[in-house]
Amino acid sequence: MNRRDFLTAGLSGAAAFSLSGLTRAVPRRFTEAIVDVTLVAESVTKATIDGELIPVWQFRDASGGGGPGALTSGLVVETGDTLSVTVQNNLDRAINFVIPGALTGTTAVDPGNSQLYSFPAPAAGSYFYTDGINGEIGRAMGLAGPLVVMPQGDPGRLYPGGPTFDRQYTLVLNELDDRLNTAIDTGQPYDMVDYEPNYFFVNGLSFPDTASDADTLVAMNQGEDVALRLINAGAITNPMHFHGYHVEVATRDRTPETVVVDKDTILVRLEECADVILPVTQAGAFPLHTHFVPGVTANGVYVNPVGGALIILSAT
Repeated sequence: MNRRDFLTAGLSGAAAFSLSGLTRAVPRRFTEAIVDVTLVAESVTKATIDGELIPVWQFRDASGGGGPGALTSGLVVETGDTLSVTVQNNLDRAINFVIPGALTGTTAVDPGNSQLYSFPAPAAGSYFYTDGINGEIGRAMGLAGPLVVMPQGDPGRLYPGGPTFDRQYTLVLNELDDRLNTAIDTGQPYDMVDYEPNYFFVNGLSFPDTASDADTLVAMNQGEDVALRLINAGAITNPMHFHGYHVEVATRDRTPETVVVDKDTILVRLEECADVILPVTQAGAFPLHTHFVPGVTANGVYVNPVGGALIILSAT
């Protein structure tokens, strides 16, 4: 089985992340709001942890707000809100705006044009938005952002009647294959069958940068229950392994788990969002990382001393 087959085996304003990593309490609100945001789809150059410069696509919040970590957009809303999303397409091809599991089949926006997408907030839970026209290519190029929908008036729960938490973090998982990005950027063909990513990110960052960013360093206290929203916005699966703690999977794609068991490894499948609760049972600093070995490297090399999709869980 080659790497591509392994990775996919068995799988087919008020809107911005103004709260650091969603670690602080979201204000309680009992009235609906219209959340208005403009997202610019564009091609930029990303500097990797080992100093390479690679062309990527991104959604940038035109207001200057960003997402968690190094992500340039992110949406936090409540159930009952209406989202009014204008997409300005500065890429060289048509795209649209979709939310897997909530919003599909939307109108395309051609290069140089803009399109308004207006829709009610979906059910409480974790999502990501992306382009549905270019499929895996769009996600592999990085064109995605997180969407968190909180239950209205009940910001301490994942969903109405669901588990409570003391703080929460949104952790967006993605990766890139520099060969694909270079090919797409220069107008060359590329087959996703050949996709073998060599750079890996959490919230757009690789270790050790993840350890110095307030959105990605999971800071917590003994006795707390911490919600971690693991959002797979890339094009591979991510077996995320916890050191020091066990966690309970609360939902997968907003569907509550019927049997909740303690786990130290959570498989976050292709396009899946897994919300987990971490009971903080001891103090210390422990890694959370993918069990896919290349995923803790940068282009196959361990950097400072490792790179890739690794973060630190730090409890006092």
